[in-house]
Amino acid sequence: MKTIMKTLFVSIASLSLMFSANAGEVSVSGTAKATYHVTHGQQSDNSIGITNELNFKASGEMDNGFAWSYDTALDPSTSDTGAARNDDTSIVVTMNDMGTFKICVSTCGNSKEYAFDHSAYTAMSDTGLSPGITYPISASSYASLQYHTPELPFGTTASFAYGQHKLSDGQGANQQAGANGDNISAYSLVTKPIDGLTLSASLYEIEDYDDGLTNETQLEEGGAYGISYAMGNLSLGYGKSFKAPTTTGAVSAGATTVEYYENTGMSIGFAVNDQLSVSYTTETGERNFETSSTVSYDIDMNSIQAAYSLGGATLSIARADYDNISYANGTDASDTIIALNFAF
Repeated sequence: MKTIMKTLFVSIASLSLMFSANAGEVSVSGTAKATYHVTHGQQSDNSIGITNELNFKASGEMDNGFAWSYDTALDPSTSDTGAARNDDTSIVVTMNDMGTFKICVSTCGNSKEYAFDHSAYTAMSDTGLSPGITYPISASSYASLQYHTPELPFGTTASFAYGQHKLSDGQGANQQAGANGDNISAYSLVTKPIDGLTLSASLYEIEDYDDGLTNETQLEEGGAYGISYAMGNLSLGYGKSFKAPTTTGAVSAGATTVEYYENTGMSIGFAVNDQLSVSYTTETGERNFETSSTVSYDIDMNSIQAAYSLGGATLSIARADYDNISYANGTDASDTIIALNFAF
C-alpha cells in the first residue's frame, strides 16, 4: 500500500511540475453601446437603450512553454432588474505546434452560418427584432471540450468540440448539470487556398442519451458553409445553413412535422474609405415538411447598413426588412437601429 501511495504521489507531483503555471496578468476590456430603435409592422414603441459588456482576461505561461488564458464576460441580464451575470467563460491552453485545447461554457461557437456575412454593423437576424428564422446550433449552446489544430497548409484550421448537457452561463465548477441530457459533437473547417478567398464549413450532430424517449424518428443534426472573397475594398459572400430537428411520433404526422430548415444568404460589403463601410445582405429561410404537399412560406430578409469610425467610437445605422416572420404568411415588419459603440 505504501508503495502504491508513493507512486501515486510522485505521479501527481510530476504532472504538477509539468503543467505548473507562472503568475499571470489580468486585463479588462469591453464595450458600451447606445442605440435608438424604430420598428414598423409590429406593436412596438421606439426605444432608447444602453448596453455594455465587460471582458476580464487573465493569461500566463507554463513551465513547459505552453500558454494559458482565462476569459469571462460580465453582461447585463435580460430581465429588468439591471443585474449582471457571468457569461462566455473559457479556459484556453495554447500548446504551440500541437494546437489549442479549450474548456468553454456558453462560448467558443464553431458554427459557420454567418461565414458569408459582410454586414457593416451586425447580422440582420440580430438587430433586436427577431425574424423567427431557424439556424443550426453551435457548440456554444453546450459546455464543451474543444481541440483546435494549429494553422495547416493553405491557412487551414479545423476544430472538434464535444459538449455535454446544456449549462447556465458561467456555471460553476463541481456543479451538477442534471440528468438525461443530450450531447453534441461539432466540427468546423476553414481554409484559404488563394489570397482573398476563405472557405468555411461546420457540422454537428446531437447524441441522444437516456432521455426516456424511444419514439424518435430523426435525431437533430445540421451544418453550414460559407464562401467569402475579398478584392481590394470589396467583399462578397455566399452561404447556406441547414438544421434537421429531432422529430418524434408516427409517420402520419409528417404533414405538420418539419423535416429540415434550409437558409441561403448573399452579402456584399464595401469600404468606401478608412472610416466608412457600407453593406447589403439578403437571406431566405425555408422550412421543409416531411410531407412535400404541405404549404410553406419562406422568410425573406434584406438589410442595408453603414458604419462610420469616429476614432474611439463607431456610429452605425442598419435598416432591415422582413417578410413572413416566423414562416407566417403576410407577417411583415421593418426595423431601423442607430447605434453608437465605444470600445475600451
